[in-house]
Amino acid sequence: MAARTKLNLTRTIRSSKTGLLLPREGTLISVTENLGRTLLLVEFENGQNEYLFENEVEIKEESGALQEQFSVALS
Repeated sequence: MAARTKLNLTRTIRSSKTGLLLPREGTLISVTENLGRTLLLVEFENGQNEYLFENEVEIKEESGALQEQFSVALS
């Protein structure tokens, strides 16, 4: 999955840093593997960055090709 891909959160998530609810839309910054898990660094409108698990986000419905690319990159 390419950086700067637009993402939507699949559920309501509270920030571990601020305790506030995260916005529903964000932009992928990077993908990292850690202890066998895939972590996505996501940037939100307010400039806040959070690490999220791959099951907590989905690619924004812009094109089916991006969704396929996302699945291949994470497998």
